[in-house]
Amino acid sequence: MFLSQDKNGIEEWHNVVNDPSKFDIHLDNQTKFKLPSRLIAKVFLFRWIYRGPAFAYCHDPDFAVVSKSQQYWQDVIDQYYSKYYGLYNTHMKYLQEVNATGRLRSPLGRQYQFKKNKRGEFSEYEVTNYPNQGLGADVMAVARVSLAARFAKYKLRSLLISTIHDSLTSDSPPDEVEIVKELMVDVFKDLPKNIERAFGIHWNLPMLGEVSVGPNLKDLED
Repeated sequence: MFLSQDKNGIEEWHNVVNDPSKFDIHLDNQTKFKLPSRLIAKVFLFRWIYRGPAFAYCHDPDFAVVSKSQQYWQDVIDQYYSKYYGLYNTHMKYLQEVNATGRLRSPLGRQYQFKKNKRGEFSEYEVTNYPNQGLGADVMAVARVSLAARFAKYKLRSLLISTIHDSLTSDSPPDEVEIVKELMVDVFKDLPKNIERAFGIHWNLPMLGEVSVGPNLKDLED
């Protein structure tokens, strides 16, 4: 939502942040677009963000049980674009720029060079996906540095092990679990101001973090 500054998406995100127990984006879309389940609405949204075509939905077994009609799924796609019109406009801007220059530049400075496929076309999936994934990687880089600095400040024995997509993973001794939990939540709360400090760009979205604890990555509890 940061890249597109989509008004409806930003409003929904603020509703989630203000009270996660009262607003569910995917349940709201399920109801609004008359989809059969929250899961279908969730998967549809994430695939739609990267320009998933109606043809793919009607031939996917998870969606074909809802409808095998390509027109049905095109209508849903169009309804999502009507709602998240800021995201649609951003997609169109990206595609126009890449078709004209073959390049895109992220607000945080990443440079993207795209190549045409065998049909002489640029991939819509790549053009809309890469800037989003790159932005996520930049944000998580700030989060890693921030958490490592806090470990050092409190002289913790805990180790920052890895980043898994948008998650930070730490190995911590039992007596440091509680403070690490607090630090991880604070890292995400502080991300907007730290992104601004690192990149000189105003980040106007609040950030949330959840913490899971367990003896290994398989056996985690919130």
